[in-house]
Amino acid sequence: MNIEQLIPNKPKQKRSLERYEKILDTVEKILLNDGVHAISIQEVSRVANMKRPSLYKLFPSNEALFHGLSERHMKNFNSLYRKNTETAVIKEAEWYFNLFIDLVSIYLNQNKACATLFFYLDSFPTYKGTSLQNKRFLATTVFEILSKKNIKISVDRVYIASQLCLSTLAISFNEENCISPRYVTEGKKAVNAYLATN
Repeated sequence: MNIEQLIPNKPKQKRSLERYEKILDTVEKILLNDGVHAISIQEVSRVANMKRPSLYKLFPSNEALFHGLSERHMKNFNSLYRKNTETAVIKEAEWYFNLFIDLVSIYLNQNKACATLFFYLDSFPTYKGTSLQNKRFLATTVFEILSKKNIKISVDRVYIASQLCLSTLAISFNEENCISPRYVTEGKKAVNAYLATN
């Protein structure tokens, strides 16, 4: 499969953009009701009451459906995290990671489809790339904020710390279908312990 089939063709016209968003809403609905395995071009076209050729113009593959939905949620979370850190003057990486953990747990609890993407998508070999991209995008967002605040930390440490956080939150989501405060606390402990090492 070539790269063009993995990425959705996001339109620029308002009407086409509305159709694009409607398709992503349908993907979320199927994801919540039936799970990751139920997502397919055929199922989305049936539920959205659209012809498959119209759907293929915007989303050339199942992978493109996941990529489009992931992109929507990553942009939303990125905006949320940036908004909550832009006026902060704190110079400790731990504070930014604690805020990250709080915000990502709230966001994923309020957006179960996004949580499902985050925690189950990499169990499907063909979607592992999208899952890794999501996790790297979150780590990049944190790294950019820390860099703007002149907090010195390597990209690798930010990535590992964000993975510790997401792994801890995944346990909670898998066990309880939500991210509980207990696991938020455990995620913070794990990240803070890691950041305290040299």
